[in-house]
Amino acid sequence: MQCAQSLVHCDSVEPALGRTAVRVAINVRNANLAIPDGTGESMRGLVGGLARTNPGHDLDLLADAAPRFAIPVDTRIRFRAMSPFVGGNRGLRSAFGGDPWYRVRVAADGCWRRWDGYVQSAHEPPPAFGIKARVAIVHDLAFTHRDASSNFGAAVRSELDRWTALNVHLARAIVAVSESVAFDVVRTYGVPRDRVIVAHHGFDRERFHCNHADPQITACRWRHGIEQSYLLFVGTIQPRKNIPALVEAVARARAAGMSVVLVVAGADGWESEKSLEAMARAGPQAVRHLGRVPADDLPLLMAGAQAFVSVARAEGFGMPALEAMASGIPVVVTNEGGLAEVVGDAGLHVDPGSPDEISQALMRVIEDTALRESLITRGLGRAAGFTWDTAARSVWGAIEQACASC
Repeated sequence: MQCAQSLVHCDSVEPALGRTAVRVAINVRNANLAIPDGTGESMRGLVGGLARTNPGHDLDLLADAAPRFAIPVDTRIRFRAMSPFVGGNRGLRSAFGGDPWYRVRVAADGCWRRWDGYVQSAHEPPPAFGIKARVAIVHDLAFTHRDASSNFGAAVRSELDRWTALNVHLARAIVAVSESVAFDVVRTYGVPRDRVIVAHHGFDRERFHCNHADPQITACRWRHGIEQSYLLFVGTIQPRKNIPALVEAVARARAAGMSVVLVVAGADGWESEKSLEAMARAGPQAVRHLGRVPADDLPLLMAGAQAFVSVARAEGFGMPALEAMASGIPVVVTNEGGLAEVVGDAGLHVDPGSPDEISQALMRVIEDTALRESLITRGLGRAAGFTWDTAARSVWGAIEQACASC
């Protein structure tokens, strides 16, 4: 079996799965950002899961700077910093083919170190050559959906599609973070379904758990100027998060007598102007935009909320909804994509294009005590089934599949 490639050939490489230990490289550039996005956070969780479930194997973590997150101790994990040529400038990376120097460095390192497998996000540029046993992780394909033109600029859509298409066709196995994403991958890129393995995310159980009696919850609320009951949305402010529809729904619910404020926690993303304008028009009495909140505050905001709500479109997974269920609060989510899949029957599902339907669901979850208690109980049970160790086992299965196909 051929699972790593030298500059010339690798016919002499020993079968990876027949050895006591295998060496797998994982590209963690997104995870190693000073402030990682959802993709980066999920990769951090996955690394921890892989370390716990595969302690006898070597994992090389690749990034372009020294580690900015904790690496599990007493494991066979090594961090390799590879300086990029064009840094973090998206325009330059696109113009130069996704930073060719970094791509060549990774490829050459794979040949030299004889990696048995290589794992990376499908949305990033792949190694320039070599490395046959590749695994591509697809987080979502929102840039291919019907309303993608309003969510992504043309250049961003083109770059994302370019690298994702290349990665999924080079990969010997593909990991999708939900069944919804798996369906999109097969439909969009025509890959066989049996090459796609679904690995649902886990979440940080030490941070997100049901503890409504924590005295820090009240202190956190006052620190952010939240003086009344609130609904919580967590996510980067960008068009596909559908913030204007959510703000309109909250306005309708308030007009009908619901006395809660919408709290929006998330940094401004691309093309966020319309969302920001909608929140500003509603006024601070109806919507509190906190921006990016400190990591230690997010679990407290979750635990103190009356409900979590997200009517985002084309979500691949929906980590905040999972964290909300684990925090013991009811959730209201869109009826499509990964969000609906993650929540299942543990939350209320709404049409993201109907502010009226959203407002009705919000009023139900606030005013119907029996429904609230039922959703909280179901949500806690639902969240318990999502772990990083389970995700890691699925990803390791994809690595084995990739190696076996070489």
